[in-house]
Amino acid sequence: MRQNLTGYKIRSLRREAGLTQASLAKKAQISASYLNLIEANRRPAAGALLDRIAAGLGIDRSVLDGRAESRMVEALEEIAADPAVAVAPRPVAAEQLVSDHPDWASFVQRLYRGYLEQSETVMALADRLNRDPFLGDSVHRMLSSVTAIHSAAEILQGTERLSPSDRRRFLDIVSSDSETLARTAKSLVEFIESTHVRMRSVTPTEAVDAFLFESDNHFAEIEALTESFRSQAQDRESVEDAAARAVKLAGGRMLDIDPFALPESRRFAILRHWALVCGHEVIEAVLAAHGTLSPEARELCAQALHSYAAGALAMPYGPFLEAAETWRYDIDRLARRFGVSYEQAAHRLSTLRRPGQPGVRFAFMRSDASGFVTKRLPLTNLPLPRHATACPLWAVHGAFQSPGVTVRNIGELPSGDRFLFFARAIDKVPAVAGRPRRLLSVMLACNADEAGRVIYGDGLQHEQAVVPVGTVCRLCRRPDCRHRQEAPLVV
Repeated sequence: MRQNLTGYKIRSLRREAGLTQASLAKKAQISASYLNLIEANRRPAAGALLDRIAAGLGIDRSVLDGRAESRMVEALEEIAADPAVAVAPRPVAAEQLVSDHPDWASFVQRLYRGYLEQSETVMALADRLNRDPFLGDSVHRMLSSVTAIHSAAEILQGTERLSPSDRRRFLDIVSSDSETLARTAKSLVEFIESTHVRMRSVTPTEAVDAFLFESDNHFAEIEALTESFRSQAQDRESVEDAAARAVKLAGGRMLDIDPFALPESRRFAILRHWALVCGHEVIEAVLAAHGTLSPEARELCAQALHSYAAGALAMPYGPFLEAAETWRYDIDRLARRFGVSYEQAAHRLSTLRRPGQPGVRFAFMRSDASGFVTKRLPLTNLPLPRHATACPLWAVHGAFQSPGVTVRNIGELPSGDRFLFFARAIDKVPAVAGRPRRLLSVMLACNADEAGRVIYGDGLQHEQAVVPVGTVCRLCRRPDCRHRQEAPLVV
């Protein structure tokens, strides 16, 4: 379990302020030795004591909650878990690096992000070189021109009795093919250097991933907005009726809903439309607080927050967490209780991260049958692939073999970390005669230490139930895996 970083934060801020332990201890009305224990994270600091320490440092208490540092620690541990960059023995503890050298910790994150971006750029360009017909044609024309020039040059050099007309003819061939070669090479260079070929430093989808991860997939402002709205709803009025009425009062347009959509999908669409019309200011404030986002990334983040608000409105935090704990995170029972779909209830479980009132911490992943990941939220030491197919032994893939049935196992990564995986393949839209089903697999994962709190962990505690899994084949070092599709990059 990760240790609290408040003590490290106090020490760092005290040093920045130029205060000694003795002077800060005096302001906080404690002994210097006790402050030393707090800064070493050997004693807790909370309540009135934390208020006095914050006052002694001249800062707001919220600065000492350690959330930013915790996210940075999680990011560093996720980097260390990547077999492509892992070293042995493991480097200094991430908490210590974040505490003592926050700038270096941030630099490591940026360096790793740059490494990933460059890797994606190389992969994209390699794929373009292999598949784009323009490149193949260009290379073929260049080779043809070079061959013609070489042949004409050999004839001009090796034959002394050429007539003047023949010599001019071969010189014209050299000149003409040289011009063709130059034009083709120029076109090829312009094509490769064109902006539409280059990868963007951060794609909009990756920006959404970073936005959710840095926010810990929990937005207190939106939770407060939805709780306030529910408290103002009229007696005996359903939340979707109240949402529709609020949209109408706000002058919002009427929503066109697919008449063939499932009931829970229609209900969720109404709540999401309420978030778009009535939650605009709050959602814009959340986006503004995050920092600079490209227009495309901002739109995707806004859509994610609209869905978040709809989920919070349909499944209010307190009652949903209480039901989840009572029923041991049984998604089917939660879906029936709150009138939502399996996927909506599963995703809501991944947002139960309110400080002081958290639920089990879940990773969330949604994939189609091809392995394309459409939603993801990782855990520390459990990186979820975005651009590559996850290990075929993961439940997210196994679920497609038996749609509608929950597939589960305890998976052990090469690092020794164990997680409870459980997934179900669901119909995203109603089936249509003559068309293939549109199945999506929804997977949650939590640390194996918490499997006892989750109904899907029952019966999997014995050692024989543990399945050796990896992340993706190219990054997995298991040499004897019968499911391997690609050779590992690192052995």
